[in-house]
Amino acid sequence: MSSSLTINPADLSDDDWEAIQAFLNAAKENGELVELSSRVELLTPAEVARRLGMSRSTVLRRIADGDLTATKVGTHHRISLAEFERYSHELMRRMADASAADIEVELLGE
Repeated sequence: MSSSLTINPADLSDDDWEAIQAFLNAAKENGELVELSSRVELLTPAEVARRLGMSRSTVLRRIADGDLTATKVGTHHRISLAEFERYSHELMRRMADASAADIEVELLGE
């Protein structure tokens, strides 16, 4: 068989569990060894920019300012998926807070 299966544990669905079970059953039937490993998913600044709807240079400025944590791989920055999600949630919270403040001013005239 000698194939691989890549799954993100953060997003496991019932179909994913079935795929894992089928993969393991096939390996068992073929007398194969299954090797499990994990890795950190890394994104480029361009990928982060595209996902957040901002420019790559803005992402690089956020990294330089310390708002977004990145790792240097050679001369290139890489952002972990977990850090991207943290920063994305932070941006959403900031936008919600700003919108709430704007609505309050509109309603209360303050």
